Amino acid sequence: MSIAPIAHNPDQPGTGAWESEGGSLKPDTPAALPEGITAITSVHYRVGPYSYARLEDALAEHRRQRP
Repeated sequence: MSIAPIAHNPDQPGTGAWESEGGSLKPDTPAALPEGITAITSVHYRVGPYSYARLEDALAEHRRQRP
């Protein structure tokens, strides 16, 4: 049994032969922010329908939900 190669489609980006080999596409460059504005990443923990910024609070809610 032979498998036909997939034809390259230039209209569909990100479908190179390397795609199934763990590669990735270059992320979009974020827009420049005005002076005085800083972007930061924050972690939120979800426990059921609730969202927490502090791990301690999420763990406490998790304990409350356990039977």
